[in-house]
Amino acid sequence: MMLPAAIETALIDIAKRLDDHDIDFCVGGSVMLALNGFEVAVGDIDIVVAAPARAAVDEIFVEQTQRTRTEFWRSDWAVGCAWFTPAGDVGVDIIGDMRVAIDGGIARFPIMVERWSALGDIDVPVAPLRHWYHVYRVHNPAKATLIAGRLTDQEIIIGAGELGIGGLFSPTLIVRIGNESQPQGIEQNMSNEHQSSIIEVASPTDHKFDDPESSDIDMDLLNETLEYIRPALQADGGDLVLLGTEGGKVTLQMVGACGGCPLSTMTLTAGIERIVQDRVPGVTEVVSV
Repeated sequence: MMLPAAIETALIDIAKRLDDHDIDFCVGGSVMLALNGFEVAVGDIDIVVAAPARAAVDEIFVEQTQRTRTEFWRSDWAVGCAWFTPAGDVGVDIIGDMRVAIDGGIARFPIMVERWSALGDIDVPVAPLRHWYHVYRVHNPAKATLIAGRLTDQEIIIGAGELGIGGLFSPTLIVRIGNESQPQGIEQNMSNEHQSSIIEVASPTDHKFDDPESSDIDMDLLNETLEYIRPALQADGGDLVLLGTEGGKVTLQMVGACGGCPLSTMTLTAGIERIVQDRVPGVTEVVSV
């Protein structure tokens, strides 16, 4: 996929300046996806650098704004600016020592290059897809879906380990969103506890709601969501039963192999609850008895 002219011009200029200042960096975000051939809209440029490069970055980006931390983005610092090109201004975010809150921990992104992309007379370092998959599965599931189609389950697990969340990320629930996506086989050399379901669910954006804050649970939508989840559990000899709802709480029972599986609680909290909350307005909690 070709980058928009303004994006490509700005990226080449910025990459040259970073090289001139001996700053190690890699490109992530939507530009990373586009450089890997994904058909995505590219609106800005995300670049990850090492934290000590802050002073040098300040020399390059004179007019900039400081980015603040959020519950999701936990980097020590990040700055943004508008980079002028003849084709238009481009938004640029430079992230120092990129850290993101994922799976109850903090994922730390090393300056690691998966591939080099030739743009003009410079090669631009591109961050690994396996790293940004973990950003997007929390931050933008639709983009996580795109990346998951390129990765094996083993690569996804390796990515979690490289980010320092290998002990928190449960490979028992790798979510691939989209009715037409196909689960990829889990590597044979993985331990038995990792050989579990890959759940396919429809995208939360498949449904539009007039009142997303409503406390009433749409039972048809809830049952539909559980039906998307159920086949993956059944493939492992398990299943789930909807026992009822009370306010925003949904009570399920994990049965069969899932009922006696020590990872069933992790599966519920790490995946099923998040999927149900994403798709069904009004659900505040999913519990198992």
